[in-house]
Amino acid sequence: MTRSRILFTATALLLAGLVSSVFALELAEWKYRAEVTIEDGTGEYCKLTLTSEVYDAARPDLGDTRLVDAHGEQVPYVLVKPKDTTERLKYAPAVINRSTNVDGESMVTLDFGKKVVKNSIEVMTRGNNFRRAVKIEGSNDNTEFFTLVEHAYVFAVTYNRRFEQVDLPKNDYRYLRITVRPMATEENSPVINEVSAFKIEKSFAERHPVQMALTEHSEDEKSNSSIYVYDVVYRRLPVSEIELDVADDSFYRYVTVEGRDAQTREVKVRSEDNRQRTKTVEVQWERIISSTIYRYTEANGQKRERLVLRIPSGRRVHRYLKITIRNYDDRPVVLKSASAKMIAHKIVFANVDNSAPTLYIGSEPARAPQYDLERRLNNPLQVKARTAALSAITDNPLFGQVEAKPVAWTERHKVLLWIIMGAVVGVLGGFILKSFKSIQSEQVEN
Repeated sequence: MTRSRILFTATALLLAGLVSSVFALELAEWKYRAEVTIEDGTGEYCKLTLTSEVYDAARPDLGDTRLVDAHGEQVPYVLVKPKDTTERLKYAPAVINRSTNVDGESMVTLDFGKKVVKNSIEVMTRGNNFRRAVKIEGSNDNTEFFTLVEHAYVFAVTYNRRFEQVDLPKNDYRYLRITVRPMATEENSPVINEVSAFKIEKSFAERHPVQMALTEHSEDEKSNSSIYVYDVVYRRLPVSEIELDVADDSFYRYVTVEGRDAQTREVKVRSEDNRQRTKTVEVQWERIISSTIYRYTEANGQKRERLVLRIPSGRRVHRYLKITIRNYDDRPVVLKSASAKMIAHKIVFANVDNSAPTLYIGSEPARAPQYDLERRLNNPLQVKARTAALSAITDNPLFGQVEAKPVAWTERHKVLLWIIMGAVVGVLGGFILKSFKSIQSEQVEN
């Protein structure tokens, strides 16, 4: 065996021992665990969907998630969250025929130049605090118009909270006529600043139901608002939407959703005798989203409604949710129930030997893992994979214990290690001695 091959072999064996030692996991640092089951079949990969329990028990960033095999070593994985996709085509039609009528309504007509498919418009009007009714009609000759939307609304609650998008039935009219009615308290006609039109096509990721239990309902007479408080049982769920079941047949309302993870919390109180004292304070609600809901019937008898409140992607939802429905001068609407759905993360992992790993979560000091698998799988959600499932989350019996570390390769093969080290030292010594003699020989010749 040549000296270079000896050096290569020694280095490879030492690296193998180092990897074995580092890749094993200190299971005593993780609070919770869950068993993984894998459906029968063949294939290199498996796909696992995270449950509500995992979000509640893991760190908010999910960086403490680990898959561990029967030997106590990590199983590489890719964590990915499916996403909704939206294709939005914006039109810039010509604005013609601006006018007002005897009722103080402002009107404007949009000319698209030809028939184009559209299903949404954005009506921007002047002002910072209003709720104005909007009517939309369509025509192909700018003479005979047909009603598309009879009673929609545009809102502005504050300067930076505006809701000016109106959903339309999918249509290809060349002309759209928009009529904006003033509020009862407005003396002047509304000013329509700008109108845009869109063709919006959406593709939705898989949803999973989230439990919502009503815990409180009240009516605020001062603000004429209906307030509902719900418990979703778990914290930090990636809720994508909340759907409201409203009993009323015709309405248009502004809705705010707020959240918190507990009703009260303990805070320290300073005392002169230096004894530890605390007091109970109420946890403030944090705003999550504001939006609008509506239901109405078109002139042709077709019903239109929007009762789903979309939660921005990446925003985790608190355990307790407060839904406030502002009724303005109308009577309160009746909210029969509320339901939610979430877009859960998925874990894609390699499974060559058909053995099911165990999921570990709940470690504050753990750093987010980095695996080569993430670089090999460009689109993990499209990988052909068997379905895996999680059991209920349970306490890790090893948590907090001084766990015996996995025996590294260097400990299990001490004799072989000394032989390798001796060979390496011998090779290096011979190389140094040969170099020294060569230098001396050159000096003598000179």
